[in-house]
Amino acid sequence: MSRVIYEEQTGTQIPQSMVVHQSDDAWHPLNDRNYIEWWYFDLVANDGSLVRGQLFIAGDVSRPKRVMTGVRASYVKSDGTEVRIERRLPFSSFKASTEVCDVRIGNNFIRGDLSHYEVHIEDGDTALDLQLDSRIRGTVSHACFGDESRYMYWVVPQPRCQARGTFRTKGETCTIEGIGYRDHNWLNIFPPDLLAHWDWGTIYDEEFTIIFADIVTTRRMEGTEITPIMIYDSEKLVYLTTAKTKWSLAKADITPDPVNRVGIPHKNVLRIEDEGLSLEVNLELQNVFQRIDLLADFHPVMRFLIRTFKAKPTITSFLSVGSGRLSYAGQQKTINCRAVHELVNNH
Repeated sequence: MSRVIYEEQTGTQIPQSMVVHQSDDAWHPLNDRNYIEWWYFDLVANDGSLVRGQLFIAGDVSRPKRVMTGVRASYVKSDGTEVRIERRLPFSSFKASTEVCDVRIGNNFIRGDLSHYEVHIEDGDTALDLQLDSRIRGTVSHACFGDESRYMYWVVPQPRCQARGTFRTKGETCTIEGIGYRDHNWLNIFPPDLLAHWDWGTIYDEEFTIIFADIVTTRRMEGTEITPIMIYDSEKLVYLTTAKTKWSLAKADITPDPVNRVGIPHKNVLRIEDEGLSLEVNLELQNVFQRIDLLADFHPVMRFLIRTFKAKPTITSFLSVGSGRLSYAGQQKTINCRAVHELVNNH
């Protein structure tokens, strides 16, 4: 068996090793068939709607015909109706900087400087335009699998931002304004080989944002869990830890999804217990959206073999509402929140 190499941190300030720089949010091309990179964003709007999306690239960039690029976006209205954009484009349409975040795929783009980003995603008459603004310092972290040659990076340039823009269809233009989040990942591993499943999400309160991930590795990686969690207020980091012993995510009322048969938890309880800080948030599922089959773009024969003998990887996204209490620095805070979160199931 191999081990996971991951730096354990707990504190109320961002360690120097986790300070994010503009180059962290740039393009990181790799000559590796397992290379995947994506630039992600989400937001919850004041009217109860939500938006999430990404620009992505995957495959050995030295073999252009085998590289896949594309965009995804979902606009979920307050009544639960989802409008989706999903496009694949050739590698020749991909242009990006390796110094700053400036990524273009056809007419789609994301560009910015850690504090301000512009996003445009389109498909015919449907288009999303966003402006994301934040003065809060983000983080960068990574884990290695077996040795330092196999890794996954997680960059959070905007842990909490002000978002505004429009989502336009042929029939209407919807104005968007709310609280958002931006991150960026790249890796050179085949996730079903090393990652069994993970929960990830952002919890939005009027004053706080809570960002969490609970990544469970396969037996090959000894079932190690990678468990970062961060709390931000409207100005700064309040707390972060990567220690599994300090927080937990409990699930209940699990039923199979009618579309992909993944077990869907209708209740989640997130708890932190640490010296000087405690948190409990109870989340109730409101909506399931943006189901993604991670093998959809594979060759049919390869897709059949992986599904039959290895895994059926999927991403299932949720919108939940909840409440709870946060205690820190001698203060008691009531949490009333919405959460955008996902379950990635590789087996």
